[in-house]
Amino acid sequence: MLRCYLAFLGVLTVTAVSDTNYRLNSPVKPSSYIIAITPYFDTNDERAFTFDGEVSIMVSTDTNTKQIKLHSEDLIFTADNITVTSGQFVLPLDETNPLEFDTNYTFAYINMQNELQAGVDYKLKIVYTGPIRTDLNGFYRNYYIENGVKKWLGATQMEPTHARKVFPCFDEPEYKAIFTLVIDRPDSYKPTVANTHLADTVPLANGYTREIFHPSPKMSSYLVAFLVSEFEGRLTNDTQFGVYARPDAMNQTDYAFDFGLRVVNALSDYFGIDYYSTNAYLKLDHVGLPDFRAGAMENWGLVKYRESLLLYVPEESTPYFKYRVAQIMAHETTHMWFGDLVTCHWWSNTWLNEGFADYFQDYITALIEPDVGSADQLVTGSVYDGYTADESPTSPAITNNNVNSPAEISLHFGKITYQKAGSIIRMVHHLVGDDAFKLGLQSYLKANQFEVGYPENLYTALHQEVINANAFADYPGFNIVDVMGQWIAKAGHPILTVNIDYENETATLTQKRFYIDSSHQSNETYPIPITYTTELVNDFTNTKPAFIMNEESQELNLTGISESHPWIIFNIQETGFYRVNYDEHSWQLIANALKGNAREQIHHLNRAKIVNDLFAFVYADEVKFDRLFQVLEFLSDETDYSVWYAAIQGLNKLRASYLGSDAQADIEKYALKLLDGIINNLGYDVRTTDSFVTLRNRMQVLEFACKLGHQGCIDKSVELFENFKETGVEVPPSLRPVTYCNGLRHGDGDDYDFLYQRMKTTNVANEAWVIGDALGCSNDEDKLRSYLVSMLEENSPIRTQDLATPLASILGNYEHVHVVLEELKQNYTLWTTIYPSMDTILGTVASALHTEAEFIEFETWLSGCQCGAQALTSAKTALDQARAATKWADNHKQDIMGSLRNHALVVTPSLYIVFGVATAMICRY
Repeated sequence: MLRCYLAFLGVLTVTAVSDTNYRLNSPVKPSSYIIAITPYFDTNDERAFTFDGEVSIMVSTDTNTKQIKLHSEDLIFTADNITVTSGQFVLPLDETNPLEFDTNYTFAYINMQNELQAGVDYKLKIVYTGPIRTDLNGFYRNYYIENGVKKWLGATQMEPTHARKVFPCFDEPEYKAIFTLVIDRPDSYKPTVANTHLADTVPLANGYTREIFHPSPKMSSYLVAFLVSEFEGRLTNDTQFGVYARPDAMNQTDYAFDFGLRVVNALSDYFGIDYYSTNAYLKLDHVGLPDFRAGAMENWGLVKYRESLLLYVPEESTPYFKYRVAQIMAHETTHMWFGDLVTCHWWSNTWLNEGFADYFQDYITALIEPDVGSADQLVTGSVYDGYTADESPTSPAITNNNVNSPAEISLHFGKITYQKAGSIIRMVHHLVGDDAFKLGLQSYLKANQFEVGYPENLYTALHQEVINANAFADYPGFNIVDVMGQWIAKAGHPILTVNIDYENETATLTQKRFYIDSSHQSNETYPIPITYTTELVNDFTNTKPAFIMNEESQELNLTGISESHPWIIFNIQETGFYRVNYDEHSWQLIANALKGNAREQIHHLNRAKIVNDLFAFVYADEVKFDRLFQVLEFLSDETDYSVWYAAIQGLNKLRASYLGSDAQADIEKYALKLLDGIINNLGYDVRTTDSFVTLRNRMQVLEFACKLGHQGCIDKSVELFENFKETGVEVPPSLRPVTYCNGLRHGDGDDYDFLYQRMKTTNVANEAWVIGDALGCSNDEDKLRSYLVSMLEENSPIRTQDLATPLASILGNYEHVHVVLEELKQNYTLWTTIYPSMDTILGTVASALHTEAEFIEFETWLSGCQCGAQALTSAKTALDQARAATKWADNHKQDIMGSLRNHALVVTPSLYIVFGVATAMICRY
């Protein structure tokens, strides 16, 4: 499952106490289910938006027992609706207490009169009813407008703990079974789609059609899926592969159809198991939904997505969405093997599903669609996010045994489980080599197919192939089981400090756990795969580690370093999950090497790493800001996307640290000076010669430049917006985010209404996404207030999946924080009717605060708020973090401002480039 995050609390922290009573721990296990569902949509009677259900489960027990314990949540049935049979015999339930419900742990207990015997097959049948939900979980309702008519549909989202809301079941991943679906759908609807091919269709006399599907492969309950709708599908001739969408959006499916076919074939080849060979009735359909809680979901044979992350229109969609469609389709298709065919035995090891999906989403995409830049995203996406999630003393290990409740399980679907795990898998790939890695994965999948997997199963498979390939010949005393096992079981990651003795040609390497807060220390060490190259050798292609460093300190003999060939770079292409710091002299040599065109001798991912690491080191008090300042001088000549991604990310955080203070202007001037060269290089206009990555680079640079007040950027954006509004000339897709935002930021309420109306009427979901992000840029405070509650409008363009978009969009513009605070205080009760939970909302607001006056205002309001204990805890935790960030900024202000002012910061004019002709323009800052 690919998750979508609100800014706050993207990192799971260690839970002190976890309640194991949420676990089934039952000797009764299922082998097969037959599930029948009849949905009622807008029937205008008491059945509206409910469904009738019937489930028949074949079960057996490991030990004699008088009780069947299974999951059920918000489903209605009584003991009279339950039948337990053995062959032709109906077994009686307990007369005095046949059925119990535990709503806290979401269990149903079926108590028998006599013991069920171990090793005997029984059939449990339950007839029940349930709601077609509104929270995008379980079996939920969805709608879209077609020719002015509201069209209802029923979609599903079972992962991680929502199958129990659709049918009584053993709702834990290890309880695998075969599922047969029977769906009665209204005659006016198109054929239902589910995990497998349709087996039979039976017309009914009540205006419904019964559709019976072939049995699924043996799988976990969270992978069951179906869709009752009027969607249309685009299928291959053999109907084995398809893309489904609402009829008006079918013309947006070309890219998904093409890429989806290529990626399933590429992964079938890589994993050594053809996707379609795993079950005679299996197919692979991808569905774009108007409302979907996750980014996408890997239901076996029926993958579901948000529309904006599956449908792509080159004339309307920004380049970002082409990359995202490819990335997410690759992510979900990887799950057909890692997650579906072999499933993590429990959510504590969710990384066995999500870590591999995170890695292959970019690795396989880079092989079959290299133009979208996925190879670099392995670093600037996964590694960078993994570092950020992993730099706190409360960050959990990748394997986290403190995961039991649904809330804990949901939180475990975070950046440690995805991005850090994916980065560790990438590191292991480079450590063991292509052959051992690929064959090891194939062995793991074949040995455990249709069953659950454990980390030890994976390590064993990799270990055997490492032995076969002699891949650890250079690492005596180490084995892959121990090396990978430590990285998975330990929280945190190391910083490697390099001290070079040029006279004796040696380097002393030391490691320690990296904390972003320098007040924390630990004695932990990690088995670090060490890669490096020197200016003389200059080989950034060999990512096979020279050795593994497991000790706190180690001396390395070097050859070929001298004052004429001085620099040495560690962690080639950031294939290892560790940061690298150098002694002062070495940093100066690296800074010198980065100046001018000679910088390109250093791989662009290592140039990006230098930037990303140095920003982290400033916050962790590992280096002074002056060191960062001196090294970043090379950005005046830098043009690479990844390097600028790291720089903008770092500069954005630095600017955010001083929002609302008198230092903000100086930092913005500094950032603008660094941006001047790249803006002149890229220009403001799209060129026919632009590569895909160049389009993305211009987009990120101009968004940041306009935010800082770059006048040339602002003028061009406002010009494009006004021309679009007045004449209908469409803005090039790659310039829409910056154009829409600045058109509103420097416009009026009428401009907001124009763009809001476009969001309501556009047929392209990712265009609506871009507009939704931009609306918070408006300076019309009345419009901002209306945007905060716009989801309450009938047929609002703010869908349930996007409830937090207005809040995040407005808070993304610091000058609007006061609007949010005022509305929160005045309309808290109304807000509680909008958001299912206020926990994250209050935390998000608190995270956006920067000044002591804001802290006091929010804290005073909290003291009188009847918000609930969990929401208050969330808010206070975020407030403490915001205060700590401001305290850090205050403590380092003199150092940072001193560096900026001592270097005679002067901002030079930019060039205003129109249609390739450079014209001098005075820029005002």
